[in-house]
Order: sequence, then C-alpha cells, then structure tokens
Amino acid sequence: MGLLAAAISKTGEDVSPILLRMLSPAISAGGESFGVATGEGTVIKKSLAELEAPGASAMLGYATLKIEPLDPAQPLSQHGYSFVFDGRLWHNEGAPDVLTAADALGRNPEDGIKRMIKEMRGSYAIAALDNGAIHCGRDPMGVVPLYYAESSDVAAVATCRKMLWTAGLEASSFPPGHAGKITEAGVSVERIKTLDLAAPVTISMDEAVDILDQLLTKAVETRCRGLLQGSLGFSGGIDSSLLAHYLDKAGADIDLICVGMEGSKEFATAERAADSFELPFKMESFTQEDMEADLDAVLWAIEEPDPMKTAVALPLYWVARIASDSGSRVIFSGNGSDELFGGYRKYLTEYVERGETVRETMYKDVVASYEVNYERDHKICMEHGMELRLPFADLGLVEFSLSLPTELKLSLEPDSPRKLVLRRLAEKLGFPGEVAQRPKRAVQYSTGVNNALRKLARREGMPLPAFLGNRFEVLKKKRLGDNP
Repeated sequence: MGLLAAAISKTGEDVSPILLRMLSPAISAGGESFGVATGEGTVIKKSLAELEAPGASAMLGYATLKIEPLDPAQPLSQHGYSFVFDGRLWHNEGAPDVLTAADALGRNPEDGIKRMIKEMRGSYAIAALDNGAIHCGRDPMGVVPLYYAESSDVAAVATCRKMLWTAGLEASSFPPGHAGKITEAGVSVERIKTLDLAAPVTISMDEAVDILDQLLTKAVETRCRGLLQGSLGFSGGIDSSLLAHYLDKAGADIDLICVGMEGSKEFATAERAADSFELPFKMESFTQEDMEADLDAVLWAIEEPDPMKTAVALPLYWVARIASDSGSRVIFSGNGSDELFGGYRKYLTEYVERGETVRETMYKDVVASYEVNYERDHKICMEHGMELRLPFADLGLVEFSLSLPTELKLSLEPDSPRKLVLRRLAEKLGFPGEVAQRPKRAVQYSTGVNNALRKLARREGMPLPAFLGNRFEVLKKKRLGDNP
C-alpha cells in the first residue's frame, strides 16, 4: 500500500518538480520508501529528501507503506514500461499482490489494466507509464482513492486531492470500474466494469441467510490473508459484531476498539457485545479538548469541511491511532453495510411511503459510496500508516446483496427494525438478542461527536458548516504554503 502520483506535461516541460511536490503529503503517513519512474527507468530512495528525480515530461511516483512483509518498494519496471499498484487482489495466492498485478499487465499495460478491472477481484488503484502516456484504473468498488485533474499545462492523477493541490490542480474523483489514458492532449476515461441494478431474485430468507454466511466468510477470509495483527472499529452493532464473528472464525489476531466522547451511553452496550465474542477489547473516551486538538488533522486527511464526513471521520481517526499505537497495520470496518441492507431510516420511510422505489435509492447510494464513505475512511487510516479493509465492499457480496428482494431487508411497518436479513443471520449464528436486534445509530451520533462539533461551532458563534469551512480554508492555505 502507499500513495501514488503521476503527471504529464502538455507542453513538453520537465514535470519532476511537480511530481516531487505531489509526493510531499505522503511524508506524514510515514512512507518507508519513495520512488519515481520515467521512460528511462526507476529511482527509489529511503526518504523524499534523498530523491533526485531525473528530468522528464511524464513521470510516475510512489510512497511505499510496508503493510505486509512482502510489499515491495515501487515503482516497478518491466517490458519497457513502469507502473505502480496501490491496493490488494483478494483472491491472489502466494506472490505479493503487486507482482500478480505485474503478470496481469503483461506487455501491454493499457490492455492489462482494462483486463484487471474486468476480471480480477480486489481493492486497488493502478497507474503505468508507457511510451510517454500514463494509463490508470480503479476497481469497480472504489475503496482505494484515485483523483485526476488537468490544466492547460499539466494532467495528473494521485491518491489524494492534496497531492494535486500542490500542483495547483483542482481534483475530481476518478470513477471506479473505469480506465484512463493521460497524454499531452489531456485525460480520457473509459467505462470497463461498474455495478448494475438487476431485477430482484426469487429467494427465501433462509436461503439468503445461508448465502450471505458463505459470502461474508469468504470476504473476511480473503482480507485476512497476510494479516499479522489487525483491529476492528467496534460499536457492538450488527455490522461490527458480524465482522468480529467472521474475523474470529478466520483465525485473525484482532483487537476490538470502541471510541466515543466522555459519557457516551454506547460504551456499556459495546462492552457487553465484546464480552460475548471473548476477543481483546479496547475502549477509550475523548474530551471536547481532545476533539478540537485533532480536528485540523482530520479535516486535512479527508480534504473537505463537510460536517457529516468530519463527524464520522473523527471516531475512525481515534480508532486508527489506537490501533497503530498497538502495533496493528490493518483496520477492518463495517462500512458499506447500511447502503446494501437498508440500515438508514430514510430507506424505511421511503419503502413504507413509496414501495419499491427504495431499491433504486439504495443502489445509487451503494454506487456513490466510494465518494461519500470509502475515500474518506481510507484517507483517515492512511494518515496513521494503516490499511483499511472493508468486507462489506466485496464485489461478490455487493452484487448478490443488490439482487435481494427489498422485503428481506426492510418491513412495511413504520417503526420496524432494518437490515432484516443481517439480523436473521446474527440469530442463526447465536448472537445475543441485544446484539442481533440492536437499533441502528449512526456513528456520529452514537459516539457523541456530532454534538461536540456543534458545541464547538456555537462557541465560535457560527453554524457548523461555516465554522468548518472557514477552518478548512485557513488550514489549506497554511499547509500548502508557497505551493500554487
């Protein structure tokens, strides 16, 4: 894992100064090596300060975070081109993922990237430099971020927006399941494989539960491959409890981590749920002062002042820090479940009032999850040098879950529980009733962070959106310094 960057000059100028600036935000994530590639080959050093990039009008760069023991330094070169691979191939066995990706790319990286997106299951972004062109792509779910931008002088892609901001570029999220080609003429993007909403299948609740059991088992097992020690953000709710069960079943060395503001009523519930799994459990509370002290780091990590995203990101930031301090390099999260199985109250309301239109609403939310949720959480974890793994974003699990009838997820009773099929699965697995039937509470509310943020904004005499927006603009100007 790491942070990738690629840039090409539209005017034939040397882009090495731009590319080195783009790599500078990777320093805070603790990059263990930094490398660049041109048409002449690669250069890799232990620190960015040591890296002297050769002049070229098209370049790749990578900051390597060694999450798994076999993760190699990048970029790599083969068959006359260079490439960087950021992510995992979940059904890969034996060789490091980046070497399996190298085999998949073959002699033609443009075709190889398209073939990977179409045929290989994983969470990744990839870029290759071949004959003066940059080819890039992203898997169909989009858990690993990738952004692109262009001006009249430069076109570029990178893992995060701030890397592109250093080049004076405004970033857009590269669409999952697409391949891109960047030349002196600019950026072109081609759809390869994306999520579709098919008609619901005919299936009973018991059949759906059995298949979900198999799919979750496989999704977790593949994401435990190569895992030395991991952590799970744990609330005691249905999603994190299911992951605790399957991680334990897979034999993972895992810690359950619960965070919240002082006095949170959720701690006791989470502790009782953790006791039922007999897994190591860590619980830590935070004060208003703690939240304010970490706010700038969170805003800079998520790269926008959105109030909801900020309130969700703060608890994960604390979980990632606790996990990192404990020696973990991987964090598991239940992110993605609510959109798939109807976890939000808005879905129940729409189903009661308008019926099957909710299927398309949930589908659109699943498709948009890469921008709404996954990118935010990935970047928060990377801020602590941690890798995020999301079993509920497994492509096979997602495709099956999208095909389920709505009545297996939601009831037509206005105040009924949501995510029915997951609750039935929890009952089948023998979960305590308090866990299997626990009502959904969004993390920003259950942890008390949303109220704490609003309290801080009121102290400054502003609505929360204005307060965060002002703070973010000051922060952005300060962090970018003299960069464009």
